Amino acid sequence: MCFYKIALALLFVLALPAISTAASVLTVDTLVLVRITPPWDMIDPGVAECVLDVITYAESRKIGVLIELETYGGYLDAALTIGDRIATSKVPVAVYVSGGKAFSAGTLISLPAHVIVLSPIATVGAMQPVAINPVTGQYEPVNDSKIINPIVEKAVYYAKLRNRNTSAAELFVVRNLVLSADEAVRQGVADYVARDVGEVLRYLGGKNVSANGVLYSLRKYLRVEEYSCGIRSRFLSILSNTLLSSVLVTIGVMATIFSIAAGKLEALPIALLFLFLGLVGSGFNPNLISLFLILVGAALLSIELFLTPGFGILGISGIIMLSTGFALLPTGGPTYIAPNSAFVALSRYVAIGVGVGIGSFTAFVLFKVVQAKKQRTYLFELKGKVGRAVDRIPARGEGFVVVEGEYWKAYSEENIEPNSLVVVVDRKNGLLVVKKYG
Repeated sequence: MCFYKIALALLFVLALPAISTAASVLTVDTLVLVRITPPWDMIDPGVAECVLDVITYAESRKIGVLIELETYGGYLDAALTIGDRIATSKVPVAVYVSGGKAFSAGTLISLPAHVIVLSPIATVGAMQPVAINPVTGQYEPVNDSKIINPIVEKAVYYAKLRNRNTSAAELFVVRNLVLSADEAVRQGVADYVARDVGEVLRYLGGKNVSANGVLYSLRKYLRVEEYSCGIRSRFLSILSNTLLSSVLVTIGVMATIFSIAAGKLEALPIALLFLFLGLVGSGFNPNLISLFLILVGAALLSIELFLTPGFGILGISGIIMLSTGFALLPTGGPTYIAPNSAFVALSRYVAIGVGVGIGSFTAFVLFKVVQAKKQRTYLFELKGKVGRAVDRIPARGEGFVVVEGEYWKAYSEENIEPNSLVVVVDRKNGLLVVKKYG
């Protein structure tokens, strides 16, 4: 009996690893799809924020992520932010290069993905960094080892993390190596070639993927849930354009100087709006810009509503600043200057509603004012009005009549008796010329 108990105990101990392994396998039946494709194909801070949001969303639901990619590249900081987030993702992340290219930053964010799938016409690589002149728009290759070496190390780390070809990852940066889809698969950079998303899903179905120490089993038939990037991320992408950023800063600085010099301080808020939006594209913290715009917009709107008569440039500036500030307001994460995402979403909808409502009312009032100013000016005309005689008016004499509730001295060519109805035929030298009515 004692031997029997010892044998059972040994079997239980030997079975523990198998039980533990089985318990750590999670099943995934859904992939959330986010697109980095034209017109939102630049790897910039807006796209980086969107990708971070979608991975966080997928982790909260224990589902996978599929990134559809078609890009010439983008900004290094944004690419490293995305790459690090994919590398540390707690759920499987697959990248599908659906078009003809995923160059530079596009390749860098693909390397840490758990699975890389390319379209038959796709090419990847060309990761040497370049500097952009914001004025001329010209590109200049960067060969400084202080920049090149960290990028090489990061690319090699991403490749090694997923058991990819580290030599090719290094050559992408130092030699601008470019590989076609078939070459990338042969050299161990990518995993598969697929014609469309449906073929990608069939390839992924049934596979086991390890993410952050957890084994995920992808079901044979995977569902796709599309994810749309938010207003803030799209707005950041627009403002990240270097040419637009330079133009906005220039307009903001010049308008600020002219508004102060000319004493037109009511135009200063719009000038500051241009300036701060330009600073967002220059790398200034958009959260602080958002907070500033909301506070200033609320102050301007309060001044217009409670301290100044009518509704003019201050109120319009306040509405624009509030709307822009709420559009830039972050939606979640403990590092953001914002409350929880549900409250922020509600606040954004309220702000948009208030802004649209007040803006529509203001536009209606301005339209009526412009319409009134365009109309011809008409004097109050009594000709043709019917009144009543107060006195007896002799022929070619004068007397008093009541017309439109007012007393007037009147002249008549004929006798008119008191309380008789009269009609005004003319007005001369302050006298109404009347005649009998009827």
